[in-house]
Amino acid sequence: MKILMATSEFSPLGSTGDLGDQVRILAVELKRLGHDVSVVMPFYRSIREGNYDIRPTSVEFQINLGGKKASTDIVETTGPDQIQVFLVRRDEYFDRSGIYGGNGRAYEDNAERFIFFAKSVVELARKLAPAPELIHSHDWTTALIPVFVRDRQLPFRTVLTIHNLEHQGSFWSFDFALTSLPGNYFGPRGLEFYGRLNFLKAGILYADAVTLPGEAALFEAFTPQHGFGLDAVLQENRFRTYGIPHGVDYSQTNPPLDKLLGRRQKSEANDDKTRCRQALLDQMDLETNPTGIALALPIEPQDEAAFSSIKPVLDLVLTADTGLFVTGKAHEQDLAEVIVAERRYPTRFAYRPDADTKLRQLTLAGADVVLLPSSLGFRGTNALAAMRYGTLPIVRMHGGVHQLVSDYDPASDYGCGFVYSDPSPMALWDSIRRAIQLYRQPEEWTRLVRRAQAVDLSWAESAKAFSKLYANLLRHRQASPA
Repeated sequence: MKILMATSEFSPLGSTGDLGDQVRILAVELKRLGHDVSVVMPFYRSIREGNYDIRPTSVEFQINLGGKKASTDIVETTGPDQIQVFLVRRDEYFDRSGIYGGNGRAYEDNAERFIFFAKSVVELARKLAPAPELIHSHDWTTALIPVFVRDRQLPFRTVLTIHNLEHQGSFWSFDFALTSLPGNYFGPRGLEFYGRLNFLKAGILYADAVTLPGEAALFEAFTPQHGFGLDAVLQENRFRTYGIPHGVDYSQTNPPLDKLLGRRQKSEANDDKTRCRQALLDQMDLETNPTGIALALPIEPQDEAAFSSIKPVLDLVLTADTGLFVTGKAHEQDLAEVIVAERRYPTRFAYRPDADTKLRQLTLAGADVVLLPSSLGFRGTNALAAMRYGTLPIVRMHGGVHQLVSDYDPASDYGCGFVYSDPSPMALWDSIRRAIQLYRQPEEWTRLVRRAQAVDLSWAESAKAFSKLYANLLRHRQASPA
């Protein structure tokens, strides 16, 4: 397949965070699968001033912005792994110190800048030979591309990936004129959202497929709490909305155990996992050799349910000869119970509200079980990192969890963790008891640990899922009447 990726960020040419890295890695992995992948992004000042081989092309055109004509020419360079990168050049819009703003403020003409960019991507796709079969847009800055493709009835399939639902490209209604679209596009069933022009809503409505980073994130986006106002729009279009996990960079989420331990760490243990467990117990000042399991409870920011889920059964857990490590700040209403637990079980309970990244990673690596009663971590990272370390997750069933963690079933020799459905604390305690009982069967425990470690949600697997989605869209186009 010939794929054109449209993005406002692409590492290392121009990036403010994870978006540029994720688009780069996805493009590279798709190319390794045999696809013809190219990328288009704005020609920022940082690229001009960087040490890149910028080459001219013969492609140039004018863009209509509500009656205003804006010309551009396309230059190109070569990105990582020989990815061809087209650069949309118009200095008025992109020769600036920042990508989206400067001095802590967004540029006032961001609507005009990225309407221009979206239209330029469509024009570029029309002029390329051979033409791309599919345009893959990333986040709000490119979300209008599917609208322009549909309006002009162009033969490209379109995919929109939402990396961050909170940033939607919401602008005042007068900016709609810059799109040069017919007026009927600006309405409740179009680009208008509570009286404003909303790029992301437009992309959700007009793209052939919309993806979010995993089914857990998808189901969360269907809720008012995590949908940032677009939950109803996503639900109405759920028949073409997909949860494809964004690949985990295991080199970052799972640094080798010896790096977490340090060279000076002394231990009589033969394997790194056991050494890591002992190091964690030592660092937390807990009992050095509990016969029960070592439990980790990571609390994510804004996660008020993590500690409250275990609070009613805390005494049951800590009298079962286990150790419990809590990293992250508990909600204020739970602090009294935390203090009581620290005093009542000083050798079995540890609370580290200000745990740094290394301690959080050490906790996931050194524990036997990680408790995830509410949040799996950003895009499931806590669950995936723990499993790669051989730490088994206990999770509550909610939308999309099955894509990351499956329940242990001894009869069918299946599963990589413990999943419970009832949101009650006793259901969580029952899963902890299941884990304690299995821990007493070393051979079966080891088999389950190995299955958990074999779970692979790397970018290579994500690229395969995207490739399958592309193929399905193109098959549907070929089957549709002309």
